[in-house]
Amino acid sequence: MDRQTASHPARVLRVLLLEDSALDAELVMEALAEAGLDVTVERVVSAGEFTQAVQDGTWDLILADYRLPAFDGLSALEIVRDKAPGTPFVFVSGALGEEVAVESLKRGATDYVLKDRLERLPSIVLRALAEARERAERRSAQDALHRLLEERTALLHELDHRVKNNLQLLLSLTGIEARQSESEEVRLVLGRMRERLQALAAAHRDLYDGQGSTRFDAASFARNLCEELTAVPGVNIAPEFEIEDLEVEAAKAAPMALLFNEILVNAITHAYRQRHGKLKLTMGLRNGSLLFQVSDDGFSPEERQAAKDSASGSILKALARQLDAAIDWPHEDPKTLVRVTMPVQELR
Repeated sequence: MDRQTASHPARVLRVLLLEDSALDAELVMEALAEAGLDVTVERVVSAGEFTQAVQDGTWDLILADYRLPAFDGLSALEIVRDKAPGTPFVFVSGALGEEVAVESLKRGATDYVLKDRLERLPSIVLRALAEARERAERRSAQDALHRLLEERTALLHELDHRVKNNLQLLLSLTGIEARQSESEEVRLVLGRMRERLQALAAAHRDLYDGQGSTRFDAASFARNLCEELTAVPGVNIAPEFEIEDLEVEAAKAAPMALLFNEILVNAITHAYRQRHGKLKLTMGLRNGSLLFQVSDDGFSPEERQAAKDSASGSILKALARQLDAAIDWPHEDPKTLVRVTMPVQELR
């Protein structure tokens, strides 16, 4: 193994040269020096020397002859791909057929130059170094983005954990106040507040499932909410579903969850005689809008009026305004209790 140097005031580039001919090595050095490249070239001639040099050093560029007495350039290329991936690798050969050249490029070589055309070597080297820098910069940018994503994900998990704890604390405190209150009216108010908090907690759970999401699965939430509300002991209502897959932007999750909860709790509480019947929940896209509809085999005028009167409060109106939703109690359709529509531009 011998070491040769070409001087120039630019940054010194470390080049590993696999070449068994000392004369050809000198010619390579001259070609680089005449182009004004400041390089330190370490020449190796055997497979063992080459492997050791690749393992022990960090190289800006590797130049390799294609044919050597007991070694070959393709084997050298495989070693570089395994031990120093991303290092520019250029063949410098006396004879390199087109098929061989194409095969070497397919296997990961950066370029090749024939020994009788060494005047092309500097431009090839400069291009190979530029491409390597671009790849390194892209990798660095990708690594930075990956680290940023990990940091943001960690913050999201921490926020998720804190919100869950706070919601659970509020649920517990509301439950304690309801149990200790001697006023039936207060207990009912606190019970409704607890139901709303549970709806918010369910929406949060669906959004932040460990990874976080930019979209809210409104269809799954509506189905699950209806099943939970009708599964309460003493509520003998059979839910049926006609629901299409539907997602909305995450920003709409909380008001939509509260709106669905208000509509369903109101219907179950006021629109069923002795809490018996069949609740059919329809949800999907109709005429360019999101449709959320509660139906039955037929509501009596008294049931319909009781549900409508109880749903006329400021909470439902505020939620409807926030979602730009229209709430309709269609008297012309005896099977439909309430119909909610929202603009399609809010969907994703």
